[in-house]
Amino acid sequence: MSKLIRNSNWGAGLIIFFMPVLLIFFLGSQMAYGQVKSRFEVYQTIPELTLLTELEKVPAGQVVMLRGRISPISPDPSTNTVASDLIIFQERPADGREVRFQEEFPLVFPEFIMGLPDGPVVVSPSQSRERVIQHELHTVTAGDRKRTGFRPGDVVTIQGQWQPGSQPVLVDVTGISGGDKASLMEEWQSAFKQVSWVRNGLGLLSLLSIILLVIQLRRTKTQPEVNGEQEWHPVTTETVPTASPQ
Repeated sequence: MSKLIRNSNWGAGLIIFFMPVLLIFFLGSQMAYGQVKSRFEVYQTIPELTLLTELEKVPAGQVVMLRGRISPISPDPSTNTVASDLIIFQERPADGREVRFQEEFPLVFPEFIMGLPDGPVVVSPSQSRERVIQHELHTVTAGDRKRTGFRPGDVVTIQGQWQPGSQPVLVDVTGISGGDKASLMEEWQSAFKQVSWVRNGLGLLSLLSIILLVIQLRRTKTQPEVNGEQEWHPVTTETVPTASPQ
Protein backbone atom coordinates (compact mmCIF):
# COMPACT_ATOMS: atom_id res chain seq x y z
CA MET A 1 0.00 0.00 0.00
CA SER A 2 2.82 2.43 0.86
CA LYS A 3 4.46 1.76 -2.51
CA LEU A 4 1.19 2.50 -4.30
CA ILE A 5 0.83 5.78 -2.43
CA ARG A 6 4.40 6.80 -3.28
CA ASN A 7 3.86 6.02 -6.95
CA SER A 8 0.68 8.12 -7.15
CA ASN A 9 0.24 11.86 -6.74
CA TRP A 10 -0.48 13.19 -3.26
CA GLY A 11 -4.24 13.66 -3.83
CA ALA A 12 -4.88 10.16 -5.13
CA GLY A 13 -2.54 8.71 -2.53
CA LEU A 14 -4.41 10.42 0.27
CA ILE A 15 -7.75 9.09 -0.96
CA ILE A 16 -6.34 5.56 -1.22
CA PHE A 17 -4.81 5.86 2.28
CA PHE A 18 -8.17 6.80 3.82
CA MET A 19 -10.16 4.22 1.85
CA PRO A 20 -10.85 1.92 4.89
CA VAL A 21 -12.05 4.90 6.94
CA LEU A 22 -14.24 6.11 4.07
CA LEU A 23 -15.82 2.69 3.74
CA ILE A 24 -16.58 2.54 7.47
CA PHE A 25 -18.17 6.00 7.44
CA PHE A 26 -20.12 5.14 4.29
CA LEU A 27 -21.59 2.02 5.91
CA GLY A 28 -22.48 4.06 9.00
CA SER A 29 -24.16 6.75 6.91
CA GLN A 30 -26.06 4.04 5.02
CA MET A 31 -27.45 2.71 8.30
CA ALA A 32 -28.38 6.22 9.45
CA TYR A 33 -30.04 6.86 6.09
CA GLY A 34 -32.15 3.72 6.45
CA GLN A 35 -33.22 4.66 10.00
CA VAL A 36 -34.15 8.23 9.08
CA LYS A 37 -36.00 7.03 5.99
CA SER A 38 -38.02 4.44 7.94
CA ARG A 39 -38.94 6.99 10.63
CA PHE A 40 -39.87 9.54 7.99
CA GLU A 41 -42.16 7.03 6.31
CA VAL A 42 -43.74 6.07 9.64
CA TYR A 43 -44.42 9.69 10.60
CA GLN A 44 -46.01 10.31 7.22
CA THR A 45 -48.66 7.68 7.96
CA ILE A 46 -49.55 8.94 11.46
CA PRO A 47 -52.78 10.96 11.27
CA GLU A 48 -53.01 14.39 12.89
CA LEU A 49 -56.36 14.96 14.59
CA THR A 50 -57.90 17.99 16.28
CA LEU A 51 -61.37 16.78 17.32
CA LEU A 52 -62.65 14.17 19.76
CA THR A 53 -65.15 12.96 17.16
CA GLU A 54 -62.22 12.21 14.84
CA LEU A 55 -60.49 10.23 17.60
CA GLU A 56 -63.58 8.13 18.21
CA LYS A 57 -63.38 6.85 14.63
CA VAL A 58 -59.81 5.60 15.14
CA PRO A 59 -59.22 1.95 16.19
CA ALA A 60 -58.07 1.44 19.77
CA GLY A 61 -54.29 1.33 20.12
CA GLN A 62 -53.53 3.26 16.95
CA VAL A 63 -50.78 5.87 17.19
CA VAL A 64 -52.02 9.38 16.42
CA MET A 65 -50.87 12.97 16.60
CA LEU A 66 -53.33 15.05 18.57
CA ARG A 67 -53.22 18.85 18.38
CA GLY A 68 -55.05 20.86 20.98
CA ARG A 69 -54.77 23.22 23.93
CA ILE A 70 -53.35 22.35 27.36
CA SER A 71 -56.35 22.72 29.64
CA PRO A 72 -56.12 25.34 32.42
CA ILE A 73 -57.44 22.72 34.84
CA SER A 74 -54.34 20.56 34.37
CA PRO A 75 -52.87 20.03 37.84
CA ASP A 76 -49.48 21.36 38.82
CA PRO A 77 -47.50 18.30 40.00
CA SER A 78 -45.61 20.33 42.60
CA THR A 79 -48.63 21.84 44.38
CA ASN A 80 -51.57 19.71 43.16
CA THR A 81 -53.43 22.92 42.34
CA VAL A 82 -54.32 24.70 39.13
CA ALA A 83 -51.04 25.46 37.32
CA SER A 84 -50.06 28.99 36.40
CA ASP A 85 -46.47 28.31 35.31
CA LEU A 86 -44.73 25.64 33.23
CA ILE A 87 -46.14 22.18 33.86
CA ILE A 88 -44.17 20.39 31.11
CA PHE A 89 -40.54 21.41 30.79
CA GLN A 90 -36.92 20.42 30.30
CA GLU A 91 -34.45 21.90 32.75
CA ARG A 92 -31.02 23.00 31.50
CA PRO A 93 -28.07 25.07 32.74
CA ALA A 94 -28.40 28.80 32.17
CA ASP A 95 -26.59 30.23 29.15
CA GLY A 96 -22.86 30.44 29.72
CA ARG A 97 -22.78 28.14 32.74
CA GLU A 98 -20.89 24.87 32.62
CA VAL A 99 -22.42 21.61 33.78
CA ARG A 100 -21.10 20.57 37.18
CA PHE A 101 -19.91 17.08 38.03
CA GLN A 102 -22.82 14.61 38.37
CA GLU A 103 -25.34 17.43 37.91
CA GLU A 104 -28.75 16.30 36.66
CA PHE A 105 -31.40 18.22 34.79
CA PRO A 106 -34.87 16.71 35.02
CA LEU A 107 -37.47 16.42 32.30
CA VAL A 108 -40.92 16.97 33.80
CA PHE A 109 -43.75 15.50 31.73
CA PRO A 110 -46.75 14.71 33.96
CA GLU A 111 -50.26 13.64 33.04
CA PHE A 112 -52.42 16.52 31.88
CA ILE A 113 -55.71 17.30 30.16
CA MET A 114 -55.86 18.45 26.56
CA GLY A 115 -58.86 20.53 25.65
CA LEU A 116 -60.32 19.95 22.19
CA PRO A 117 -63.15 22.01 20.67
CA ASP A 118 -65.63 19.17 21.32
CA GLY A 119 -64.31 17.73 24.59
CA PRO A 120 -61.34 16.95 26.85
CA VAL A 121 -58.82 14.11 26.47
CA VAL A 122 -56.57 12.84 29.26
CA VAL A 123 -52.90 12.66 28.18
CA SER A 124 -50.90 9.91 29.90
CA PRO A 125 -47.15 10.05 29.22
CA SER A 126 -45.16 6.86 28.68
CA GLN A 127 -43.42 5.48 31.76
CA SER A 128 -41.16 3.05 29.89
CA ARG A 129 -40.06 4.92 26.75
CA GLU A 130 -38.05 8.09 26.28
CA ARG A 131 -40.15 11.24 26.24
CA VAL A 132 -39.23 14.14 23.95
CA ILE A 133 -39.98 17.85 24.37
CA GLN A 134 -39.27 20.08 21.40
CA HIS A 135 -40.20 23.49 20.03
CA GLU A 136 -40.89 24.78 23.53
CA LEU A 137 -42.94 27.98 23.68
CA HIS A 138 -41.62 29.47 26.93
CA THR A 139 -38.34 29.91 28.80
CA VAL A 140 -38.20 30.59 32.53
CA THR A 141 -34.90 31.29 34.30
CA ALA A 142 -34.45 30.28 37.92
CA GLY A 143 -31.02 31.17 39.29
CA ASP A 144 -28.33 29.39 37.28
CA ARG A 145 -30.87 27.10 35.60
CA LYS A 146 -33.50 27.62 32.95
CA ARG A 147 -36.66 25.75 32.07
CA THR A 148 -38.06 25.51 28.55
CA GLY A 149 -41.53 24.09 28.04
CA PHE A 150 -45.25 24.65 28.04
CA ARG A 151 -47.90 26.12 30.32
CA PRO A 152 -51.72 25.85 30.41
CA GLY A 153 -53.37 27.49 27.40
CA ASP A 154 -50.59 26.57 24.97
CA VAL A 155 -51.52 24.83 21.72
CA VAL A 156 -49.35 21.74 21.34
CA THR A 157 -49.06 18.51 19.35
CA ILE A 158 -48.63 15.20 21.15
CA GLN A 159 -48.08 11.66 19.92
CA GLY A 160 -49.54 8.60 21.61
CA GLN A 161 -51.92 5.65 21.42
CA TRP A 162 -55.67 6.21 21.39
CA GLN A 163 -57.62 4.46 24.15
CA PRO A 164 -61.41 4.94 23.90
CA GLY A 165 -63.72 4.66 26.89
CA SER A 166 -65.94 6.63 29.23
CA GLN A 167 -62.93 8.89 29.79
CA PRO A 168 -61.07 9.39 26.48
CA VAL A 169 -57.33 8.85 27.00
CA LEU A 170 -54.20 9.09 24.88
CA VAL A 171 -51.76 6.64 26.49
CA ASP A 172 -48.03 5.96 26.09
CA VAL A 173 -47.43 9.53 24.91
CA THR A 174 -43.76 9.90 23.92
CA GLY A 175 -43.53 13.43 22.54
CA ILE A 176 -44.91 16.95 22.79
CA SER A 177 -44.13 19.86 20.48
CA GLY A 178 -45.22 23.41 19.91
CA GLY A 179 -45.28 22.78 16.17
CA ASP A 180 -47.85 20.97 14.06
CA LYS A 181 -47.34 17.87 11.92
CA ALA A 182 -46.52 19.90 8.79
CA SER A 183 -43.62 21.70 10.48
CA LEU A 184 -42.37 18.47 12.07
CA MET A 185 -42.45 16.69 8.72
CA GLU A 186 -40.55 19.57 7.15
CA GLU A 187 -37.81 19.12 9.74
CA TRP A 188 -37.71 15.36 9.18
CA GLN A 189 -37.48 15.91 5.42
CA SER A 190 -34.60 18.37 5.89
CA ALA A 191 -32.75 15.86 8.10
CA PHE A 192 -33.46 13.13 5.56
CA LYS A 193 -31.92 15.24 2.77
CA GLN A 194 -28.82 16.03 4.82
CA VAL A 195 -28.22 12.39 5.66
CA SER A 196 -28.78 11.53 2.00
CA TRP A 197 -26.17 14.09 0.86
CA VAL A 198 -23.64 12.80 3.38
CA ARG A 199 -24.25 9.21 2.33
CA ASN A 200 -23.94 10.02 -1.37
CA GLY A 201 -20.74 12.02 -0.82
CA LEU A 202 -19.10 9.26 1.20
CA GLY A 203 -20.24 6.71 -1.36
CA LEU A 204 -18.62 8.65 -4.22
CA LEU A 205 -15.36 9.06 -2.28
CA SER A 206 -15.31 5.35 -1.41
CA LEU A 207 -15.90 4.41 -5.05
CA LEU A 208 -13.21 6.84 -6.19
CA SER A 209 -10.69 5.38 -3.73
CA ILE A 210 -11.39 1.85 -5.00
CA ILE A 211 -11.00 2.94 -8.64
CA LEU A 212 -7.72 4.70 -7.87
CA LEU A 213 -6.46 1.64 -6.02
CA VAL A 214 -7.23 -0.62 -8.99
CA ILE A 215 -5.53 1.81 -11.38
CA GLN A 216 -2.41 1.94 -9.24
CA LEU A 217 -2.29 -1.86 -8.93
CA ARG A 218 -2.43 -2.25 -12.71
CA ARG A 219 0.15 0.49 -13.23
CA THR A 220 2.52 -1.13 -10.75
CA LYS A 221 2.28 -4.49 -12.53
CA THR A 222 2.93 -3.07 -16.01
CA GLN A 223 5.81 -0.75 -15.18
CA PRO A 224 9.36 -2.13 -14.63
CA GLU A 225 10.64 -1.47 -11.17
CA VAL A 226 13.37 0.95 -12.19
CA ASN A 227 12.02 4.07 -10.53
CA GLY A 228 15.06 5.92 -9.30
CA GLU A 229 17.19 2.77 -9.26
CA GLN A 230 19.64 1.28 -11.78
CA GLU A 231 18.46 -1.85 -13.46
CA TRP A 232 20.70 -4.76 -12.51
CA HIS A 233 22.55 -6.59 -15.28
CA PRO A 234 24.52 -9.79 -14.78
CA VAL A 235 28.31 -9.42 -15.04
CA THR A 236 29.83 -11.33 -17.93
CA THR A 237 33.50 -12.21 -18.30
CA GLU A 238 35.39 -12.66 -21.54
CA THR A 239 38.31 -15.04 -21.74
CA VAL A 240 41.34 -13.62 -23.61
CA PRO A 241 43.34 -16.31 -25.41
CA THR A 242 46.98 -16.50 -24.35
CA ALA A 243 49.81 -16.82 -26.81
CA SER A 244 51.27 -20.30 -27.04
CA PRO A 245 55.02 -20.64 -26.36
CA GLN A 246 57.28 -20.73 -29.41
